[in-house]
Amino acid sequence: MKILVIILLLSLLGCQSSEPESVAKTHDLSSTTESTENDLFSVHISVPELVETSEAFTIEVELTNEAERTIEIMSGEPVFYLIIRDSTGNLINTIARTDIGVIRPMSVNEVISEKHPYQFKKPGLYDVSAVAEFSLQDGEDSKVYKLETVQKQIEVVE
Repeated sequence: MKILVIILLLSLLGCQSSEPESVAKTHDLSSTTESTENDLFSVHISVPELVETSEAFTIEVELTNEAERTIEIMSGEPVFYLIIRDSTGNLINTIARTDIGVIRPMSVNEVISEKHPYQFKKPGLYDVSAVAEFSLQDGEDSKVYKLETVQKQIEVVE
């Protein structure tokens, strides 16, 4: 009887499946646009390679629904926040969101596009990336995604 219980427990453990974590893959799109993808979403960033101090410029980011169905996500507003580091690796920007809990449907291949204005005060080399943080609403289930674009480097001159 004990052997039967042990065999039953082992067979149940062998039948359990674990879903692998979403692994982001990096793809080069061009010298100024980079992309990170997983199975359901891709994120892209586009920045200039060279700007002048005190010159306003735009960082463009996109979240694309790569799933083969309409999905519903819940995020902050904006969806992306920027991570900007100086040449020593210090974070130089603050993260600001005006709303949280914004629910939005995304149809197949739909793109959420955002433009973030920015301006550097000091010359140097800076690493820039953006993070889309949201949850996928699937009925009563919810899965949290935190997708960071690849880092792009911007040279700031006087």
